[in-house]
Amino acid sequence: MTNVRHLGGEMADWFDTEPAGGPAYGFLLEALRPLVPAGGRVLVAGPHEASVAGALRTYGEINWLVRSQPSLDETGVSVLCGTLAKLPDDEQYDLIVALDGVGRLCSVEGPQLDWAESVQVLSRSLKPGGALLLTVENELGVHRLVDSVTATAAHTDAGWNPIGEYDDSKPGTPDRLRDHFTAEGLTTGWLGTVWPLPSAPTLVIDEPRLKYGPAGALAAVAASVTAAAYATRPVLSDPRRLTASAIRGGIGVELAPAWLVLAFRGPSPAAVSLPAAVLHGGLLPPLPDGRLLEEMLIAACLRHDLPVLRRLLSKLVTVPTTADNVIVDGDRFIALNPSIVVEPPTAVQRFAETLIAGGYDHPWPHAESLTAVLQAAAGLTPDLSLTLPAPTPVREREEHIRRLEEQLADAATRIRYVENELVKRDAELRKARIQIDMFSGKVGYRISKFGMRAARAARRRLRNDS
Repeated sequence: MTNVRHLGGEMADWFDTEPAGGPAYGFLLEALRPLVPAGGRVLVAGPHEASVAGALRTYGEINWLVRSQPSLDETGVSVLCGTLAKLPDDEQYDLIVALDGVGRLCSVEGPQLDWAESVQVLSRSLKPGGALLLTVENELGVHRLVDSVTATAAHTDAGWNPIGEYDDSKPGTPDRLRDHFTAEGLTTGWLGTVWPLPSAPTLVIDEPRLKYGPAGALAAVAASVTAAAYATRPVLSDPRRLTASAIRGGIGVELAPAWLVLAFRGPSPAAVSLPAAVLHGGLLPPLPDGRLLEEMLIAACLRHDLPVLRRLLSKLVTVPTTADNVIVDGDRFIALNPSIVVEPPTAVQRFAETLIAGGYDHPWPHAESLTAVLQAAAGLTPDLSLTLPAPTPVREREEHIRRLEEQLADAATRIRYVENELVKRDAELRKARIQIDMFSGKVGYRISKFGMRAARAARRRLRNDS
């Protein structure tokens, strides 16, 4: 049975949704085992998946600080139920894990500590030489920039304190984060970027690897996991596009959804080394240098460079995968994930979907079937039965609507021109018909000819009489 100790400030009948966890966090926790000596103490602070506490149970004595109790039955750990401000000062730990950050450690029954005050409480609870593993959400991260709702408004009952980016005590960059920890007497031993969501990442890359690693391949991996996470989420703009652009542009660290920091109360021990990059529940395999094929195709479309576009499309159909899964390194076309296999027509269709959904310019804005045009350019037989879905992000949807409005305006201009031409040619046709009737020898023409002869004869007689 769970051992529950009430600290004060507990929230009755409350349940925190979306707890932190996932295979990537679990893999990183395995590397922290040397930090906890035999018989050591570990504090898990905030809502986490039960698997997190289960993985740490073998490290030593596990205490779990939460502000509510309903979901903690049968976890086999000691539960400290209450608000963060009530955490005892005389109890210290070898390792504190706060993968959910500090935003959900205070309750409505106690004081609302800001970010710096919350970190200070956790720092005081560390033993000398103890370690703090903390996730710090980036208020200017990709997930915030594409979110369709604002973080400074209460959308659920849990958002009673929607401070967002207006918590002045919270560092906004990794450098400021390190400076803050130094001021608290903590040494930053490792800092990683978290993708695509702070609470449940599937990709964690440390700062040096993200800055100096193969930007094209890293951008492709981060964009892939971002696309999977946002497949059913409403967004303002395509997060996949923003993620890839940030990493390629060298500001991936600054725009990461969150930073994962390992800090020590004292010098950083040399015995602990966290992996440079984690994907799902294992190490990220070595990545090739080069650039993503999809980005090269988009660039060719934006420049209207048809020769390059045809050459790249013809290469795409020789690789049995999608364009967003191929790295181009010189003359080599390397699949990042060999398990993703699609037929060439489908690969071209996926790229056409990317062009439409992303609102990218291309040489065929008025084509009835962009997929068919691209398939023909790739040397395939066009399949006119394939249709493209409408884009879902708000900005891309607006761009799609703007393009449709341009097409409608162009069609209206063509219709007006045709109508004017029809009126003009109808008048010319009537005139031509009159002339044809006059010179075709019909009865009417004969009568008119006889009348003209009589008129000429009468005019001659008048002249002779005069």
